[in-house]
Amino acid sequence: MEIEKSYAQYAQYTVKQTIGKGAQGKVKLGLVGNKEVALKFVQFSKEIEKEMQIHRGLNHNNLIKLLNFHANEEYTKRSGKKEIKSCLVYDYMKDGELYEYLSQTGPFKEETARTFFQQLIDVLQYLHGQGLAHRDLKPENILFKDGQLMVSDLGFATFVGGNYGHGVLASFKGTISYMAPEILVRQKYVGQCVDIFAAGIILYLMMTAQLPFKQANAKDQLYNLICTNRFDQFWAYKEKSGIPRFSNEFKILINSMLAFDPLQRPTLSEIINSSWYQGITINNEILIKLLNSRKLKIQSQQNKENLQKMLDKQKIQAADQNQQLTVGIGNFNRGEEDITIDVTLKRELKRFKQTDIILPFEPNFIFAKLIENKNKFANKISFVDNLKYKLHYWFLQNNEEFEMAIQLVQGPIESTIGIDFQLINGNGLEFYQKKQQIEDMLLQIE
Repeated sequence: MEIEKSYAQYAQYTVKQTIGKGAQGKVKLGLVGNKEVALKFVQFSKEIEKEMQIHRGLNHNNLIKLLNFHANEEYTKRSGKKEIKSCLVYDYMKDGELYEYLSQTGPFKEETARTFFQQLIDVLQYLHGQGLAHRDLKPENILFKDGQLMVSDLGFATFVGGNYGHGVLASFKGTISYMAPEILVRQKYVGQCVDIFAAGIILYLMMTAQLPFKQANAKDQLYNLICTNRFDQFWAYKEKSGIPRFSNEFKILINSMLAFDPLQRPTLSEIINSSWYQGITINNEILIKLLNSRKLKIQSQQNKENLQKMLDKQKIQAADQNQQLTVGIGNFNRGEEDITIDVTLKRELKRFKQTDIILPFEPNFIFAKLIENKNKFANKISFVDNLKYKLHYWFLQNNEEFEMAIQLVQGPIESTIGIDFQLINGNGLEFYQKKQQIEDMLLQIE
Protein backbone atom coordinates (compact mmCIF):
# COMPACT_ATOMS: atom_id res chain seq x y z
CA MET A 1 0.00 0.00 0.00
CA GLU A 2 1.42 3.38 -1.03
CA ILE A 3 1.52 5.97 1.72
CA GLU A 4 0.66 9.47 0.58
CA LYS A 5 3.39 11.96 1.42
CA SER A 6 2.29 14.82 3.63
CA TYR A 7 3.38 18.43 3.16
CA ALA A 8 3.27 21.61 5.20
CA GLN A 9 0.52 24.12 4.41
CA TYR A 10 0.58 27.91 4.31
CA ALA A 11 -2.46 29.97 3.35
CA GLN A 12 -3.61 28.41 0.06
CA TYR A 13 -0.17 26.92 -0.70
CA THR A 14 1.18 23.41 -0.30
CA VAL A 15 4.73 23.93 0.98
CA LYS A 16 7.35 21.57 -0.41
CA GLN A 17 11.15 21.52 -0.14
CA THR A 18 13.51 24.38 0.74
CA ILE A 19 15.03 25.83 -2.44
CA GLY A 20 17.12 28.63 -0.97
CA LYS A 21 18.27 30.48 2.13
CA GLY A 22 18.94 34.17 2.55
CA ALA A 23 19.64 36.74 5.23
CA GLN A 24 15.90 37.26 5.74
CA GLY A 25 14.88 33.60 5.89
CA LYS A 26 14.21 30.44 3.90
CA VAL A 27 12.71 30.21 0.44
CA LYS A 28 10.51 27.19 -0.18
CA LEU A 29 8.82 25.73 -3.23
CA GLY A 30 5.06 26.20 -3.02
CA LEU A 31 2.21 24.76 -5.02
CA VAL A 32 -1.19 26.34 -5.60
CA GLY A 33 -3.26 24.25 -7.99
CA ASN A 34 -0.77 23.28 -10.72
CA LYS A 35 1.27 26.47 -10.40
CA GLU A 36 4.66 26.43 -8.72
CA VAL A 37 5.72 29.51 -6.75
CA ALA A 38 8.63 30.55 -4.53
CA LEU A 39 7.64 31.30 -0.95
CA LYS A 40 10.07 33.64 0.82
CA PHE A 41 9.28 33.54 4.54
CA VAL A 42 10.26 36.76 6.31
CA GLN A 43 9.90 38.71 9.52
CA PHE A 44 7.64 41.61 8.60
CA SER A 45 9.48 44.93 8.96
CA LYS A 46 9.79 48.38 7.41
CA GLU A 47 12.48 46.98 5.07
CA ILE A 48 10.15 44.23 3.84
CA GLU A 49 7.35 46.75 3.39
CA LYS A 50 9.70 48.95 1.33
CA GLU A 51 10.78 45.96 -0.80
CA MET A 52 7.13 45.14 -1.47
CA GLN A 53 6.24 48.68 -2.45
CA ILE A 54 9.21 48.95 -4.80
CA HIS A 55 8.64 45.57 -6.40
CA ARG A 56 4.91 45.98 -7.00
CA GLY A 57 5.49 48.91 -9.33
CA LEU A 58 7.98 47.08 -11.54
CA ASN A 59 7.44 45.02 -14.69
CA HIS A 60 10.32 43.70 -16.80
CA ASN A 61 10.82 40.40 -18.63
CA ASN A 62 14.13 39.74 -16.86
CA LEU A 63 13.04 40.80 -13.38
CA ILE A 64 11.46 38.22 -11.07
CA LYS A 65 7.79 38.96 -10.41
CA LEU A 66 6.29 39.49 -6.96
CA LEU A 67 2.90 37.73 -7.09
CA ASN A 68 1.54 38.23 -3.60
CA PHE A 69 2.25 38.98 0.04
CA HIS A 70 0.78 37.33 3.14
CA ALA A 71 1.20 38.89 6.59
CA ASN A 72 0.86 36.88 9.80
CA GLU A 73 -0.92 33.83 8.36
CA GLU A 74 -1.03 30.32 9.77
CA TYR A 75 1.72 27.88 8.76
CA THR A 76 1.01 24.22 9.51
CA LYS A 77 4.09 22.00 9.62
CA ARG A 78 4.08 18.36 8.50
CA SER A 79 4.03 17.39 12.17
CA GLY A 80 0.80 19.37 12.63
CA LYS A 81 2.45 22.10 14.67
CA LYS A 82 1.16 25.58 13.78
CA GLU A 83 3.06 28.87 13.54
CA ILE A 84 2.31 32.40 12.35
CA LYS A 85 4.47 33.56 9.42
CA SER A 86 4.69 36.32 6.83
CA CYS A 87 5.62 35.51 3.26
CA LEU A 88 6.51 37.11 -0.08
CA VAL A 89 5.28 35.02 -3.02
CA TYR A 90 7.36 35.10 -6.21
CA ASP A 91 7.24 33.49 -9.60
CA TYR A 92 9.24 30.24 -9.37
CA MET A 93 12.53 30.22 -11.30
CA LYS A 94 12.70 26.54 -12.24
CA ASP A 95 16.12 26.62 -13.90
CA GLY A 96 18.19 27.51 -10.84
CA GLU A 97 20.74 30.22 -10.13
CA LEU A 98 23.91 31.50 -11.77
CA TYR A 99 26.04 30.62 -8.74
CA GLU A 100 25.13 26.93 -9.04
CA TYR A 101 25.90 26.76 -12.75
CA LEU A 102 29.28 28.48 -12.44
CA SER A 103 30.45 26.70 -9.29
CA GLN A 104 29.44 23.21 -10.48
CA THR A 105 29.77 23.29 -14.27
CA GLY A 106 32.33 26.01 -14.96
CA PRO A 107 32.36 29.25 -17.01
CA PHE A 108 30.18 30.08 -19.99
CA LYS A 109 31.50 30.48 -23.51
CA GLU A 110 31.87 34.06 -24.67
CA GLU A 111 28.67 34.18 -26.76
CA THR A 112 26.63 32.72 -23.90
CA ALA A 113 28.11 35.10 -21.32
CA ARG A 114 27.55 38.05 -23.62
CA THR A 115 23.89 37.10 -24.17
CA PHE A 116 23.18 36.86 -20.45
CA PHE A 117 25.19 40.02 -19.74
CA GLN A 118 23.06 41.94 -22.24
CA GLN A 119 19.94 40.76 -20.40
CA LEU A 120 21.46 41.91 -17.09
CA ILE A 121 22.31 45.34 -18.52
CA ASP A 122 18.77 45.59 -19.90
CA VAL A 123 17.39 45.06 -16.38
CA LEU A 124 19.75 47.69 -14.96
CA GLN A 125 18.66 50.15 -17.64
CA TYR A 126 15.06 49.56 -16.59
CA LEU A 127 15.73 49.84 -12.83
CA HIS A 128 17.90 52.95 -13.19
CA GLY A 129 15.27 54.42 -15.49
CA GLN A 130 12.76 53.92 -12.68
CA GLY A 131 15.10 55.82 -10.35
CA LEU A 132 16.23 52.64 -8.53
CA ALA A 133 19.54 50.95 -7.70
CA HIS A 134 19.64 47.22 -6.92
CA ARG A 135 22.72 47.28 -4.63
CA ASP A 136 23.01 43.51 -4.20
CA LEU A 137 23.81 42.06 -7.61
CA LYS A 138 25.55 38.70 -7.20
CA PRO A 139 25.30 35.19 -8.75
CA GLU A 140 22.97 33.98 -5.99
CA ASN A 141 20.49 36.71 -6.95
CA ILE A 142 20.58 35.91 -10.66
CA LEU A 143 18.19 33.11 -11.56
CA PHE A 144 17.04 31.49 -14.80
CA LYS A 145 13.73 30.52 -16.34
CA ASP A 146 13.10 29.26 -19.88
CA GLY A 147 16.56 30.32 -21.03
CA GLN A 148 16.24 33.86 -19.68
CA LEU A 149 18.33 35.52 -16.97
CA MET A 150 16.13 36.81 -14.14
CA VAL A 151 17.30 39.33 -11.52
CA SER A 152 15.86 38.69 -8.06
CA ASP A 153 15.97 39.96 -4.46
CA LEU A 154 15.24 43.67 -4.25
CA GLY A 155 15.75 43.65 -0.48
CA PHE A 156 18.53 46.26 -0.73
CA ALA A 157 17.03 48.18 -3.67
CA THR A 158 16.41 51.87 -3.08
CA PHE A 159 15.71 55.11 -4.88
CA VAL A 160 18.93 56.64 -6.20
CA GLY A 161 17.98 60.13 -5.04
CA GLY A 162 18.71 59.16 -1.44
CA ASN A 163 16.94 60.45 1.65
CA TYR A 164 17.49 64.10 0.79
CA GLY A 165 17.22 63.95 -3.00
CA HIS A 166 20.91 64.77 -3.50
CA GLY A 167 21.55 61.70 -5.71
CA VAL A 168 23.92 59.98 -3.27
CA LEU A 169 23.50 57.06 -0.84
CA ALA A 170 25.29 56.22 2.38
CA SER A 171 23.96 52.86 3.67
CA PHE A 172 26.47 50.01 3.90
CA LYS A 173 24.47 47.56 1.77
CA GLY A 174 25.41 44.64 -0.44
CA THR A 175 27.68 41.60 -0.36
CA ILE A 176 31.38 42.21 0.36
CA SER A 177 32.84 40.43 -2.70
CA TYR A 178 30.64 42.48 -5.06
CA MET A 179 30.75 45.85 -3.27
CA ALA A 180 32.27 48.84 -5.01
CA PRO A 181 35.32 50.34 -3.20
CA GLU A 182 33.48 53.53 -2.22
CA ILE A 183 30.98 51.46 -0.18
CA LEU A 184 33.76 49.49 1.51
CA VAL A 185 35.46 52.67 2.72
CA ARG A 186 32.11 54.04 3.96
CA GLN A 187 31.96 56.96 1.52
CA LYS A 188 28.76 58.30 0.04
CA TYR A 189 28.11 56.72 -3.33
CA VAL A 190 25.99 56.83 -6.48
CA GLY A 191 23.64 53.84 -6.73
CA GLN A 192 24.00 53.42 -10.50
CA CYS A 193 27.81 53.31 -10.24
CA VAL A 194 27.87 50.53 -7.65
CA ASP A 195 25.47 48.44 -9.75
CA ILE A 196 27.78 48.79 -12.75
CA PHE A 197 30.74 47.71 -10.61
CA ALA A 198 28.89 44.57 -9.43
CA ALA A 199 27.79 43.83 -13.01
CA GLY A 200 31.45 43.92 -14.05
CA ILE A 201 32.33 41.30 -11.45
CA ILE A 202 29.42 39.13 -12.60
CA LEU A 203 30.56 39.38 -16.23
CA TYR A 204 34.09 38.37 -15.21
CA LEU A 205 32.61 35.45 -13.25
CA MET A 206 30.53 34.23 -16.19
CA MET A 207 33.66 34.13 -18.34
CA THR A 208 36.01 32.54 -15.77
CA ALA A 209 33.92 30.99 -12.94
CA GLN A 210 36.16 32.82 -10.45
CA LEU A 211 36.21 36.20 -8.73
CA PRO A 212 38.65 38.80 -10.08
CA PHE A 213 39.80 39.60 -6.51
CA LYS A 214 38.66 38.99 -2.92
CA GLN A 215 37.30 42.50 -2.44
CA ALA A 216 37.64 45.94 -4.01
CA ASN A 217 40.06 47.26 -1.45
CA ALA A 218 43.35 48.95 -2.32
CA LYS A 219 45.02 46.57 0.16
CA ASP A 220 43.89 43.61 -1.94
CA GLN A 221 46.96 42.83 -4.08
CA LEU A 222 44.96 42.04 -7.23
CA TYR A 223 42.55 44.95 -6.97
CA ASN A 224 45.49 47.24 -6.24
CA LEU A 225 46.73 46.51 -9.77
CA ILE A 226 43.44 47.88 -11.11
CA CYS A 227 43.49 50.86 -8.71
CA THR A 228 46.92 51.84 -9.97
CA ASN A 229 46.09 51.22 -13.66
CA ARG A 230 48.50 48.28 -13.90
CA PHE A 231 46.01 46.37 -16.01
CA ASP A 232 48.65 44.43 -17.99
CA GLN A 233 50.04 43.00 -14.76
CA PHE A 234 46.53 42.09 -13.56
CA TRP A 235 45.70 40.16 -16.74
CA ALA A 236 49.18 38.61 -16.94
CA TYR A 237 48.74 37.25 -13.43
CA LYS A 238 45.26 35.93 -14.22
CA GLU A 239 46.37 34.25 -17.45
CA LYS A 240 49.34 32.68 -15.66
CA SER A 241 46.93 31.28 -13.05
CA GLY A 242 44.90 29.51 -15.74
CA ILE A 243 42.16 31.75 -17.16
CA PRO A 244 41.93 31.99 -20.98
CA ARG A 245 43.53 34.81 -22.94
CA PHE A 246 40.68 37.21 -23.57
CA SER A 247 40.31 39.81 -26.29
CA ASN A 248 41.46 43.39 -25.69
CA GLU A 249 37.83 44.50 -26.11
CA PHE A 250 36.76 42.33 -23.17
CA LYS A 251 39.68 43.45 -21.00
CA ILE A 252 39.00 47.13 -21.70
CA LEU A 253 35.35 46.71 -20.69
CA ILE A 254 36.22 44.90 -17.45
CA ASN A 255 38.98 47.38 -16.59
CA SER A 256 36.57 50.28 -16.93
CA MET A 257 33.65 48.68 -15.07
CA LEU A 258 35.90 47.78 -12.12
CA ALA A 259 37.60 51.18 -11.93
CA PHE A 260 38.40 52.47 -8.43
CA ASP A 261 37.06 55.93 -9.24
CA PRO A 262 33.30 55.65 -9.89
CA LEU A 263 33.52 58.59 -12.32
CA GLN A 264 35.85 56.49 -14.48
CA ARG A 265 33.31 53.68 -14.83
CA PRO A 266 31.24 53.62 -18.03
CA THR A 267 27.58 54.50 -18.14
CA LEU A 268 25.12 51.87 -19.29
CA SER A 269 24.97 53.55 -22.70
CA GLU A 270 28.75 53.38 -23.00
CA ILE A 271 28.72 49.70 -22.05
CA ILE A 272 26.05 48.99 -24.68
CA ASN A 273 28.08 50.79 -27.34
CA SER A 274 31.35 49.02 -26.45
CA SER A 275 32.97 46.70 -29.01
CA TRP A 276 32.76 43.58 -26.86
CA TYR A 277 29.09 44.11 -25.97
CA GLN A 278 28.21 44.41 -29.67
CA GLY A 279 29.63 40.95 -30.45
CA ILE A 280 27.89 37.68 -31.35
CA THR A 281 25.02 36.40 -29.16
CA ILE A 282 22.89 33.24 -29.26
CA ASN A 283 19.15 32.70 -29.46
CA ASN A 284 16.82 31.62 -26.68
CA GLU A 285 16.27 28.09 -28.03
CA ILE A 286 19.99 27.37 -27.77
CA LEU A 287 20.18 29.00 -24.32
CA ILE A 288 17.50 26.61 -23.07
CA LYS A 289 19.47 23.62 -24.38
CA LEU A 290 22.70 24.88 -22.83
CA LEU A 291 21.13 25.41 -19.41
CA ASN A 292 19.38 22.02 -19.60
CA SER A 293 22.70 20.35 -20.38
CA ARG A 294 24.35 21.97 -17.36
CA LYS A 295 21.34 21.28 -15.16
CA LEU A 296 21.43 17.59 -16.08
CA LYS A 297 25.12 17.44 -15.25
CA ILE A 298 24.45 18.98 -11.82
CA GLN A 299 21.57 16.56 -11.23
CA SER A 300 23.68 13.60 -12.33
CA GLN A 301 26.42 14.58 -9.88
CA GLN A 302 23.86 14.97 -7.09
CA ASN A 303 22.42 11.54 -7.93
CA LYS A 304 25.87 9.96 -7.71
CA GLU A 305 26.56 11.66 -4.40
CA ASN A 306 23.20 10.54 -2.99
CA LEU A 307 23.75 6.97 -4.16
CA GLN A 308 27.23 6.95 -2.67
CA LYS A 309 25.82 8.16 0.65
CA MET A 310 23.24 5.36 0.56
CA LEU A 311 25.94 2.84 -0.26
CA ASP A 312 28.20 4.09 2.54
CA LYS A 313 25.31 3.97 4.99
CA GLN A 314 24.45 0.42 3.96
CA LYS A 315 28.07 -0.64 4.30
CA ILE A 316 28.20 0.76 7.84
CA GLN A 317 24.96 -1.02 8.75
CA ALA A 318 26.16 -4.28 7.23
CA ALA A 319 29.53 -3.95 8.97
CA ASP A 320 27.78 -3.44 12.32
CA GLN A 321 25.67 -6.54 11.68
CA ASN A 322 28.74 -8.58 10.71
CA GLN A 323 30.55 -7.45 13.82
CA GLN A 324 27.61 -8.56 15.98
CA LEU A 325 27.27 -11.92 14.17
CA THR A 326 30.94 -12.89 14.14
CA VAL A 327 31.88 -12.36 17.78
CA GLY A 328 33.67 -15.59 18.81
CA ILE A 329 33.60 -17.14 15.32
CA GLY A 330 37.09 -18.32 14.22
CA ASN A 331 38.60 -16.96 11.01
CA PHE A 332 35.51 -15.25 9.57
CA ASN A 333 36.55 -12.40 7.24
CA ARG A 334 34.92 -9.08 8.00
CA GLY A 335 36.58 -7.08 5.25
CA GLU A 336 34.68 -4.72 2.97
CA GLU A 337 34.45 -7.37 0.24
CA ASP A 338 32.27 -9.58 2.46
CA ILE A 339 29.65 -6.93 3.24
CA THR A 340 26.42 -7.64 1.39
CA ILE A 341 25.23 -4.60 -0.52
CA ASP A 342 21.77 -4.30 -2.00
CA VAL A 343 22.09 -5.50 -5.63
CA THR A 344 19.76 -2.82 -7.01
CA LEU A 345 21.76 -0.11 -5.30
CA LYS A 346 25.03 -1.47 -6.68
CA ARG A 347 23.59 -1.65 -10.18
CA GLU A 348 22.28 1.91 -9.94
CA LEU A 349 25.60 3.21 -8.62
CA LYS A 350 27.44 1.48 -11.47
CA ARG A 351 25.07 3.01 -14.00
CA PHE A 352 25.78 6.51 -12.72
CA LYS A 353 29.52 5.86 -12.71
CA GLN A 354 29.42 4.93 -16.38
CA THR A 355 26.57 7.12 -17.63
CA ASP A 356 27.14 10.39 -15.86
CA ILE A 357 26.87 12.73 -18.83
CA ILE A 358 23.49 13.71 -20.22
CA LEU A 359 23.10 15.98 -23.26
CA PRO A 360 20.02 17.72 -24.70
CA PHE A 361 20.92 17.09 -28.37
CA GLU A 362 19.89 14.73 -31.16
CA PRO A 363 21.83 11.39 -31.22
CA ASN A 364 22.99 11.93 -34.82
CA PHE A 365 24.60 15.22 -33.79
CA ILE A 366 26.42 13.71 -30.76
CA PHE A 367 27.54 10.63 -32.73
CA ALA A 368 28.94 12.85 -35.50
CA LYS A 369 30.91 14.82 -32.86
CA LEU A 370 32.42 11.58 -31.51
CA ILE A 371 33.54 10.58 -35.01
CA GLU A 372 34.71 14.08 -35.89
CA ASN A 373 36.90 14.35 -32.75
CA LYS A 374 38.31 10.82 -32.76
CA ASN A 375 41.88 12.01 -33.47
CA LYS A 376 41.92 13.72 -30.06
CA PHE A 377 41.37 10.43 -28.25
CA ALA A 378 42.38 7.52 -30.51
CA ASN A 379 44.47 6.33 -33.45
CA LYS A 380 41.39 4.95 -35.14
CA ILE A 381 37.76 3.91 -34.77
CA SER A 382 37.89 0.10 -34.76
CA PHE A 383 34.14 -0.53 -34.77
CA VAL A 384 31.03 1.45 -35.76
CA ASP A 385 27.34 0.58 -35.53
CA ASN A 386 25.38 3.57 -36.85
CA LEU A 387 22.01 2.04 -36.01
CA LYS A 388 22.86 1.50 -32.34
CA TYR A 389 24.99 4.68 -32.12
CA LYS A 390 27.95 2.65 -30.91
CA LEU A 391 31.66 2.89 -31.72
CA HIS A 392 35.05 1.77 -30.41
CA TYR A 393 38.08 4.02 -29.95
CA TRP A 394 41.41 2.18 -30.36
CA PHE A 395 44.97 3.37 -29.90
CA LEU A 396 48.46 2.07 -29.23
CA GLN A 397 50.57 3.55 -26.45
CA ASN A 398 53.93 2.21 -25.23
CA ASN A 399 53.30 -0.93 -27.31
CA GLU A 400 50.09 -1.57 -25.38
CA GLU A 401 46.69 -1.70 -27.04
CA PHE A 402 43.78 0.24 -25.59
CA GLU A 403 40.16 -0.01 -26.71
CA MET A 404 36.97 1.46 -25.28
CA ALA A 405 33.32 1.27 -26.39
CA ILE A 406 31.04 4.32 -26.44
CA GLN A 407 27.31 4.05 -26.99
CA LEU A 408 24.50 6.61 -26.96
CA VAL A 409 21.49 5.68 -24.83
CA GLN A 410 18.15 7.28 -23.99
CA GLY A 411 18.52 9.94 -21.29
CA PRO A 412 16.43 10.17 -18.10
CA ILE A 413 13.98 12.61 -19.67
CA GLU A 414 12.58 13.13 -23.15
CA SER A 415 14.92 14.68 -25.76
CA THR A 416 18.09 13.87 -23.80
CA ILE A 417 20.92 11.48 -24.59
CA GLY A 418 23.12 9.56 -22.14
CA ILE A 419 26.60 8.26 -22.96
CA ASP A 420 27.68 4.75 -21.92
CA PHE A 421 31.42 3.99 -21.68
CA GLN A 422 32.93 0.50 -21.47
CA LEU A 423 36.56 -0.67 -21.24
CA ILE A 424 37.24 -3.37 -23.85
CA ASN A 425 40.99 -3.73 -23.53
CA GLY A 426 43.69 -1.87 -21.61
CA ASN A 427 44.43 -0.04 -18.39
CA GLY A 428 41.57 1.03 -16.11
CA LEU A 429 43.23 4.33 -15.19
CA GLU A 430 43.74 5.15 -18.87
CA PHE A 431 40.05 4.37 -19.43
CA TYR A 432 38.97 6.78 -16.72
CA GLN A 433 41.23 9.55 -18.06
CA LYS A 434 39.98 9.08 -21.63
CA LYS A 435 36.38 9.00 -20.42
CA GLN A 436 36.88 12.32 -18.61
CA GLN A 437 38.48 13.91 -21.69
CA ILE A 438 35.61 12.78 -23.94
CA GLU A 439 33.01 14.04 -21.45
CA ASP A 440 34.77 17.43 -21.25
CA MET A 441 34.71 17.68 -25.06
CA LEU A 442 31.00 16.82 -25.26
CA LEU A 443 30.07 19.26 -22.50
CA GLN A 444 31.68 22.09 -24.48
CA ILE A 445 29.18 21.59 -27.31
CA GLU A 446 26.96 24.64 -27.69
